Amino acid sequence: MGLGNRQEEGQQPKKPRKWLSIHHGKVELSENGEKQYYSYVTGYLRSIYTAPRTYNGEQITKWFIDLEDDEKDYYSISFPYNSGTFKSIVLSLASASELSPSTTIEIAPYQKGNFTNVVVKADGIRLDWVTKELPPVEKVFINGQNVKDEGKRMAYITTLAHSINSKLKQGESK
Repeated sequence: MGLGNRQEEGQQPKKPRKWLSIHHGKVELSENGEKQYYSYVTGYLRSIYTAPRTYNGEQITKWFIDLEDDEKDYYSISFPYNSGTFKSIVLSLASASELSPSTTIEIAPYQKGNFTNVVVKADGIRLDWVTKELPPVEKVFINGQNVKDEGKRMAYITTLAHSINSKLKQGESK
Protein backbone atom coordinates (compact mmCIF):
# COMPACT_ATOMS: atom_id res chain seq x y z
CA MET A 1 0.00 0.00 0.00
CA GLY A 2 1.30 3.51 -0.72
CA LEU A 3 3.54 5.02 -3.35
CA GLY A 4 6.89 3.72 -4.51
CA ASN A 5 9.34 3.56 -7.39
CA ARG A 6 10.99 0.54 -8.95
CA GLN A 7 14.70 0.50 -8.44
CA GLU A 8 17.29 -0.87 -10.78
CA GLU A 9 19.65 -3.39 -9.27
CA GLY A 10 22.37 -1.65 -7.27
CA GLN A 11 20.47 1.66 -7.18
CA GLN A 12 20.10 3.15 -3.70
CA PRO A 13 16.71 4.41 -2.51
CA LYS A 14 16.44 8.19 -2.41
CA LYS A 15 16.95 9.54 1.09
CA PRO A 16 14.67 12.19 2.57
CA ARG A 17 15.80 15.79 2.34
CA LYS A 18 17.28 17.36 5.48
CA TRP A 19 16.08 20.90 6.17
CA LEU A 20 18.64 23.37 7.46
CA SER A 21 18.65 27.00 8.44
CA ILE A 22 21.32 29.38 9.70
CA HIS A 23 20.79 31.18 13.01
CA HIS A 24 23.11 32.94 15.45
CA GLY A 25 26.25 31.83 13.63
CA LYS A 26 25.31 28.12 13.44
CA VAL A 27 23.82 25.70 10.93
CA GLU A 28 20.61 24.33 12.43
CA LEU A 29 19.19 20.91 11.54
CA SER A 30 15.61 20.25 12.66
CA GLU A 31 14.48 16.62 12.67
CA ASN A 32 11.55 15.10 14.53
CA GLY A 33 11.19 18.21 16.70
CA GLU A 34 14.85 18.03 17.74
CA LYS A 35 17.37 20.73 16.83
CA GLN A 36 21.04 20.08 16.31
CA TYR A 37 23.66 22.76 15.65
CA TYR A 38 26.75 22.57 13.46
CA SER A 39 29.65 24.87 12.60
CA TYR A 40 29.41 24.31 8.85
CA VAL A 41 27.79 22.32 6.05
CA THR A 42 29.63 20.91 3.04
CA GLY A 43 28.39 19.30 -0.12
CA TYR A 44 27.99 19.61 -3.86
CA LEU A 45 25.87 22.58 -4.86
CA ARG A 46 22.79 21.42 -6.74
CA SER A 47 20.57 24.49 -7.02
CA ILE A 48 19.64 27.94 -5.70
CA TYR A 49 15.98 28.88 -6.01
CA THR A 50 12.99 30.65 -4.47
CA ALA A 51 9.75 29.01 -3.44
CA PRO A 52 6.57 30.30 -1.84
CA ARG A 53 5.75 29.17 1.69
CA THR A 54 2.79 29.84 3.94
CA TYR A 55 3.45 30.90 7.54
CA ASN A 56 0.60 31.84 9.86
CA GLY A 57 -1.70 32.13 6.85
CA GLU A 58 0.61 34.57 5.07
CA GLN A 59 2.26 33.75 1.73
CA ILE A 60 6.00 34.56 1.72
CA THR A 61 8.92 33.81 -0.59
CA LYS A 62 12.03 32.06 0.72
CA TRP A 63 15.38 31.25 -0.84
CA PHE A 64 16.77 27.72 -0.81
CA ILE A 65 20.27 26.40 -1.42
CA ASP A 66 20.40 22.66 -2.13
CA LEU A 67 23.52 20.61 -1.41
CA GLU A 68 24.23 16.89 -1.75
CA ASP A 69 26.99 14.99 0.05
CA ASP A 70 29.00 11.88 -0.86
CA GLU A 71 26.48 9.62 0.92
CA LYS A 72 23.72 11.08 -1.30
CA ASP A 73 22.18 12.96 1.65
CA TYR A 74 20.33 15.99 0.32
CA TYR A 75 20.28 19.24 2.30
CA SER A 76 18.13 22.32 1.71
CA ILE A 77 19.14 25.49 3.54
CA SER A 78 16.27 27.97 3.77
CA PHE A 79 16.62 31.74 4.10
CA PRO A 80 14.22 34.67 4.39
CA TYR A 81 13.98 36.45 1.03
CA ASN A 82 16.00 39.52 2.10
CA SER A 83 18.51 37.59 4.24
CA GLY A 84 21.92 39.22 4.47
CA THR A 85 23.49 35.81 5.06
CA PHE A 86 21.96 34.49 1.84
CA LYS A 87 23.18 37.53 -0.11
CA SER A 88 26.69 36.98 1.23
CA ILE A 89 26.67 33.31 0.18
CA VAL A 90 25.49 34.16 -3.36
CA LEU A 91 27.99 37.01 -3.71
CA SER A 92 30.73 34.58 -2.68
CA LEU A 93 29.62 31.71 -4.93
CA ALA A 94 29.36 34.09 -7.90
CA SER A 95 33.09 34.81 -7.58
CA ALA A 96 34.11 31.15 -7.98
CA SER A 97 36.14 30.77 -11.17
CA GLU A 98 35.36 27.05 -11.37
CA LEU A 99 31.91 25.94 -10.25
CA SER A 100 30.47 22.60 -11.31
CA PRO A 101 28.35 19.80 -9.83
CA SER A 102 31.59 18.21 -8.55
CA THR A 103 32.83 21.36 -6.74
CA THR A 104 32.78 20.88 -2.97
CA ILE A 105 31.12 23.85 -1.27
CA GLU A 106 31.52 24.68 2.42
CA ILE A 107 29.25 27.19 4.14
CA ALA A 108 30.52 28.13 7.61
CA PRO A 109 28.49 30.77 9.47
CA TYR A 110 29.76 32.61 12.53
CA GLN A 111 28.40 35.22 14.90
CA LYS A 112 29.97 38.69 14.98
CA GLY A 113 28.18 41.05 17.33
CA ASN A 114 24.48 40.88 16.48
CA PHE A 115 25.07 39.63 12.95
CA THR A 116 25.58 36.22 11.37
CA ASN A 117 28.41 36.30 8.87
CA VAL A 118 29.53 33.46 6.66
CA VAL A 119 32.68 32.04 5.11
CA VAL A 120 32.12 30.23 1.81
CA LYS A 121 34.70 27.93 0.24
CA ALA A 122 34.81 26.13 -3.11
CA ASP A 123 37.13 23.10 -3.19
CA GLY A 124 38.79 24.41 -0.02
CA ILE A 125 39.46 27.91 -1.39
CA ARG A 126 37.87 30.77 0.51
CA LEU A 127 35.69 32.89 -1.76
CA ASP A 128 35.43 36.65 -1.57
CA TRP A 129 32.43 38.58 -2.84
CA VAL A 130 32.23 39.03 -6.60
CA THR A 131 31.73 42.77 -5.91
CA LYS A 132 31.48 45.10 -2.91
CA GLU A 133 29.39 47.60 -4.90
CA LEU A 134 25.77 46.52 -4.63
CA PRO A 135 22.75 48.36 -6.00
CA PRO A 136 21.60 50.82 -3.33
CA VAL A 137 18.73 50.25 -0.95
CA GLU A 138 16.23 52.97 -1.74
CA LYS A 139 13.74 54.64 0.54
CA VAL A 140 10.13 54.90 -0.57
CA PHE A 141 7.03 56.26 1.11
CA ILE A 142 4.18 53.80 1.61
CA ASN A 143 1.11 54.95 3.54
CA GLY A 144 3.09 57.87 4.90
CA GLN A 145 5.89 55.61 6.16
CA ASN A 146 9.52 55.74 5.01
CA VAL A 147 10.29 52.12 3.99
CA LYS A 148 13.49 50.50 2.68
CA ASP A 149 13.14 49.09 -0.84
CA GLU A 150 15.70 46.39 -1.68
CA GLY A 151 14.12 45.65 -5.07
CA LYS A 152 17.15 46.56 -7.20
CA ARG A 153 19.57 44.80 -4.84
CA MET A 154 17.47 41.62 -4.78
CA ALA A 155 17.11 41.71 -8.58
CA TYR A 156 20.93 41.73 -8.76
CA ILE A 157 21.19 38.83 -6.28
CA THR A 158 18.58 36.91 -8.30
CA THR A 159 20.63 37.45 -11.47
CA LEU A 160 23.72 36.09 -9.69
CA ALA A 161 21.76 33.04 -8.45
CA HIS A 162 20.61 32.33 -12.03
CA SER A 163 24.21 32.68 -13.23
CA ILE A 164 25.41 30.20 -10.59
CA ASN A 165 22.70 27.70 -11.62
CA SER A 166 23.77 28.14 -15.26
CA LYS A 167 27.39 27.33 -14.34
CA LEU A 168 26.17 24.17 -12.60
CA LYS A 169 24.13 23.10 -15.64
CA GLN A 170 27.10 23.75 -17.97
CA GLY A 171 29.27 21.64 -15.66
CA GLU A 172 26.80 18.73 -15.93
CA SER A 173 27.27 18.54 -19.69
CA LYS A 174 31.08 18.32 -19.50
